[in-house]
Amino acid sequence: MLQNVSEILTLIASAAVQWLFYRKRLPKDFSPKRILIVKLDHIGDVILATPVFSNLRQAYPNAELHALTGTWSRVVLERHPDVNKVLDYNSPAFCRTGQPTSLNQTFQLYRQLRRQKYDLLVELRGDWRTVWFAFGRLTAHRLSRAALQISNRLGLSQFSGTHETTRNLDVLRHAGIPTSVQTATFFITAEDEQWASNLLATYKIDKQSPLVAIHPGSPIPQKRWHPERYAELADWLATQKRAQVLFVGVEDEIPIVTETQKFMQAKSISIAGKTTLTQLASILHTCNVFIGNDSGPMHLAAAVGTQTIGLYGPGDPTRFGPMGVRCQTIRRKFDCPPCSGTACRFGKEGCMSQIQVTDVIQVLEAARYLSLESHEM
Repeated sequence: MLQNVSEILTLIASAAVQWLFYRKRLPKDFSPKRILIVKLDHIGDVILATPVFSNLRQAYPNAELHALTGTWSRVVLERHPDVNKVLDYNSPAFCRTGQPTSLNQTFQLYRQLRRQKYDLLVELRGDWRTVWFAFGRLTAHRLSRAALQISNRLGLSQFSGTHETTRNLDVLRHAGIPTSVQTATFFITAEDEQWASNLLATYKIDKQSPLVAIHPGSPIPQKRWHPERYAELADWLATQKRAQVLFVGVEDEIPIVTETQKFMQAKSISIAGKTTLTQLASILHTCNVFIGNDSGPMHLAAAVGTQTIGLYGPGDPTRFGPMGVRCQTIRRKFDCPPCSGTACRFGKEGCMSQIQVTDVIQVLEAARYLSLESHEM
């Protein structure tokens, strides 16, 4: 509750700063030398914001694009060809692991940013401290998503769509910046591809059989589908489709993967905790299908072009679903509002329990996701 109140107050403050100090529109001949984009969210949200960088690069090909983000999301943007520099700031509001940036470190960061002499600040999601950056007139021009959100609530300037990617791009559209790039991306190098090939060889994975990645974890327990259902689905994939099942996840999710595998009859492989984010991306790119909960790996799979099925309960797939023609979502508790509480109002089982194994199988069969021709190995 307190977190929601703090977020609302931050939005209002950010919008107020925009309206009071940055009301002037961008000049028609605007030609910035350096732009700072602030996006302090978690990995999945930062992936969904990558089209903003691509469109800014097309609009201002000679500008330096700098990103301010959490260390957990750095790899998403430092790989992006349109980003020149990534600056770290671990916001206390979004920090799940490690130490948040201290107040003294934040002040030092502000002084560092002042020396960069940015021409434009694009704030897609910040916190109280970055609002103070704007209040301190860090740049002559600023675009604020918070201002657009408050205007939307007041029935003034409207978002052109519900999804997060659309809302991020609306910040540019309202400033007259074209947004021809609509798709989120995560870039894989030749070295990444070679690493994935070596891993497949290590586990003796047959490229002639479908390879399905399953991610049963999530930082938020309410977003996790039951391990025994993932196990039942994995057994069906192995026996009915002769698919090879590859479990993925971070080190903290190894117990979840292990529990899921204990329920299985068929063989499976786990690389949970054994990959970096870039290595995971390269592996997901080789898979025919990704199936998992609403989480960063799900968005990563979609960003590298893998056919993706996201399972949703307390999250909102219309706003936070994976982007792309190869992506689908499943949600069965339609009267469940997006929530971030520690307890589900629908009881101990939670709204994720409404999703059945047959629901996922129907999507797989209808879309022919397990056809080897549907994805390049």
